[in-house]
Amino acid sequence: MRGQAPNRRRSEGGFTLTEMLIATVVIIFGLVAVAQLVPTSVILNSNNRSDGTALAFAQREIEFMRSQPLAYTPAGLQSFTDPQGVACYPAGQVCMLGDPTNPGQPVGCPVVMFNGSPVIDFSQPQASCLSGYYFSYTDPNDPAGVTYDVRWTVISNVNTQFYPNPPQPVASRRIILGVFRPGMQTPTLPITLDVQVEK
Repeated sequence: MRGQAPNRRRSEGGFTLTEMLIATVVIIFGLVAVAQLVPTSVILNSNNRSDGTALAFAQREIEFMRSQPLAYTPAGLQSFTDPQGVACYPAGQVCMLGDPTNPGQPVGCPVVMFNGSPVIDFSQPQASCLSGYYFSYTDPNDPAGVTYDVRWTVISNVNTQFYPNPPQPVASRRIILGVFRPGMQTPTLPITLDVQVEK
C-alpha cells in the first residue's frame, strides 16, 4: 500500500502556470473583440433608425409635391405652401416646383449622377440651391431633435404641340428629392426619391 501512494500523486495532473496564462490571454482577446462590436452596433443601429425616419419623411414630402397640380401660374413659376409647415418649412413659406419657361432643364438644387441615377448633391452647401428649393426641418415630435436637410430639383416639360405660344401648360414634372440628416457618426448616403408626374 505504501508503494502505490506515490504513483497516485504522479497521475493526478493539473494545468501549469504557462497554460493558465495562455488561456487567460485567449479569453481576454475574445472579450476585447466582442466589446468592440457593441459601440459599432449601437452607431449602426442609430444610423439605420435615422435613415428610416429620413425615408419616411422623404416619402411624405414627395407625395405632397406629386399631388400639386400642373396648372400654369401667371409668373410661369409653380409653387406651393404648407400651412402645417411640414412639406414646406416654415409654415407659410413658398416652395417652388419648377419653371415652365425653362422646359427640360433641371431647376433647383445641383444634381449629380450616382450609379446611373440622378441624386441631389449634398456635398454643396444649401446656398448652392435656388431659393425655394430647400429647407431644414426639425421634427417637433422627435425627442432627439433630429434636423433634416431637404432639397429638390424639378424638370418641367411643356406641351408645345398643342400650345405653341406662351404660356404653355406643364405637361409633366419630374421631381428629384433628397433628404439627409447631417451629423451622422458614420457617413451614409442621403435618401433620394425620383418621381414623374404627367397629365
